[in-house]
Amino acid sequence: MINPKEVIAGFFIAGFLLITSCADSEIGQPVAFQTVDQDSVFVSGMTVTAGIYVVRTPTEWSDFWSAVKASYYPEPPLPPVNFSEKVVIAVVDSVQPTGGYSITITHLLKSATGVEVHAVHQSPGPDCAVTQAIEQPGHIVSTPVFSGEATLIVTETVHNCSTP
Repeated sequence: MINPKEVIAGFFIAGFLLITSCADSEIGQPVAFQTVDQDSVFVSGMTVTAGIYVVRTPTEWSDFWSAVKASYYPEPPLPPVNFSEKVVIAVVDSVQPTGGYSITITHLLKSATGVEVHAVHQSPGPDCAVTQAIEQPGHIVSTPVFSGEATLIVTETVHNCSTP
């Protein structure tokens, strides 16, 4: 005779396995994003520490924008973001002694803990002519809302200016 409790338990286990296998199948899948701002001159007067930032509310966005644009006068207008659908991810480089540096978010991937943010950090090679100005590169993107954290994975490159 079929035990109804065993049938219900079987359905529960099958449903759980189906849900977890679907979630696992999304790991490594690309996540769409759009550039909000990319600036190689988030310069002097900068009050933002190098790193990755996930901005989830309009207040956080306004505060972050004011911090990264602190050296601008007048401050550029705050780009609109619909936080019911999007979050902002920003990658900010450390302060650099000259021009020629950049950091660019290349792609986002779903991960078990949230999102992996892949970026390329480029520095000038020894033959590059660069501006003699302090700068702090950064890249700001918006992406669909996600739960969890953003993990930064950076690839370092050196620009070869001696090649035509």
